[in-house]
Amino acid sequence: MIFKLLFAFFALSAAVFAQDADIQSSVDYKANKMQRELNLTDSQAALIRPIIKDYMTKRQAILDEVAGEGVVDHVEVKSTLKALKEKEYQQLSKILSEDQMQKLINKENLMAALNPDSIESTVDEGTSLTPNGANFKF
Repeated sequence: MIFKLLFAFFALSAAVFAQDADIQSSVDYKANKMQRELNLTDSQAALIRPIIKDYMTKRQAILDEVAGEGVVDHVEVKSTLKALKEKEYQQLSKILSEDQMQKLINKENLMAALNPDSIESTVDEGTSLTPNGANFKF
């Protein structure tokens, strides 16, 4: 019995560690890519890392939560993820220049347009992301 409990504990710990490592790897990749493509200073790159990590961690938690559900309200999930992205943009806009923010948003909107079936697509229902957050068009 004790062996089974220890095994379950270590298996769960390993899964959490692997997920944290995956998120950190994604954060590093995105931050390095943004630094190159947006010509960020080392200071800017250091400041955006915790913002990106916070976004990715919360995004993963949302996706993990709905992954086990039988029926998923995709509209609600998209809405939640858009609100999370808007918060990330608001935080990034305090660090990045207006030009850097616009380049980032244009790139992410292009990626969403190329992948319209993505759960985080910004190109649906007349909504787009701007430096000040989501721009809803009714």
